Amino acid sequence: MSTTQTIPPYPMVKALGGFRSFLQKLHRRLFPGSVALYEQVQSLWLLQPLYIAAELDIAGYLKEKPMSVEELAAQTGSRPEALYRVLRALASEGIFTELQGRKFRLNSASMALLEGNGSIRNVIIHHLGPVNWSANGNLLYTVKTGENAFKGLYGMDIYPYLQEHPENMQRFERSMSELSELALYPVLSRYDFSECKIVADIGGGVGFLLSKILEKYPLLTGRLFELPENAEKAAEYFKWCGLNLRMNFVPGSFLEPFSLEADIYLMKNVLHNWDDDRCINILENLKVSMVKDAKLLILEMIVPGPGVASYAKMVDIQMLSTMPGGKERTAAEFTTLLRKSGFRLRRIIPTIAPLSILEAASE
Repeated sequence: MSTTQTIPPYPMVKALGGFRSFLQKLHRRLFPGSVALYEQVQSLWLLQPLYIAAELDIAGYLKEKPMSVEELAAQTGSRPEALYRVLRALASEGIFTELQGRKFRLNSASMALLEGNGSIRNVIIHHLGPVNWSANGNLLYTVKTGENAFKGLYGMDIYPYLQEHPENMQRFERSMSELSELALYPVLSRYDFSECKIVADIGGGVGFLLSKILEKYPLLTGRLFELPENAEKAAEYFKWCGLNLRMNFVPGSFLEPFSLEADIYLMKNVLHNWDDDRCINILENLKVSMVKDAKLLILEMIVPGPGVASYAKMVDIQMLSTMPGGKERTAAEFTTLLRKSGFRLRRIIPTIAPLSILEAASE
């Protein structure tokens, strides 16, 4: 997928999103509350079939040609009748296409389950798989106790758990990379990096976002600030994408003061993992590094006002159940965090993705 990928303009997407929201509200108001709620509950029965299709890599088997459910069952070690009912339900919602003779083929929606560019297969497996599914099923524990549901179920927070379960950690990392790709092109289409020389990505994983910025802007140099244990994976990725001469790995933790010079600092989905006090600490540690006129770009979802439908409000439930103190924030909450840590919010740039770009500078 190219960084020059054509995407719809923001005003068009915003207008269509508003019209869609209006139609959904109108539809629900036409029926009694019990009917409208029951209709929403039915999405529950779509989620596990979606997980099963992703876990069994059904899309991968259908990549070359349509297949019968008997063929798919043989390939995946499944029972044909049960698998058919799962795929039939998905096809009824536009995920896969059911043909005559209990055959299925890919369509535009199910192609997102194929590994590679544009995939969200690992996102689905991570979020709908047994570990995360069970944690979200324990959400009442959080509401009653104030403690995160994940720890209440597994006896530890999510990151220590992932470190003890490498397979889950690998799936988590892949899902984060897929989500980064989803947000990448909307971000690149809305922000101009041409006037800077050095971009630093704080807590940027293996450097996926940073690499795509450097691909679009060939005169830029990138610095990836991450925990030392990520150095080997990052070096492999730098070499794989042919940017090892323009990307440098800087080991360290943003929970401690650090030194790193750049013109623009990126923080993508970092602050939503932490409570307010930790966020202020992270931002203060970064501020020590920043030179005069440097900018901070925070890439996060912004929670809108009361009654406004929002993806951020839904993801916030995930944060509530799994991250101790983590949450999605309103624009006012971000402004307060920045002010308390010595920054000034200069502007908020919305994108067609759920993420917005918050541009800040040191006071």
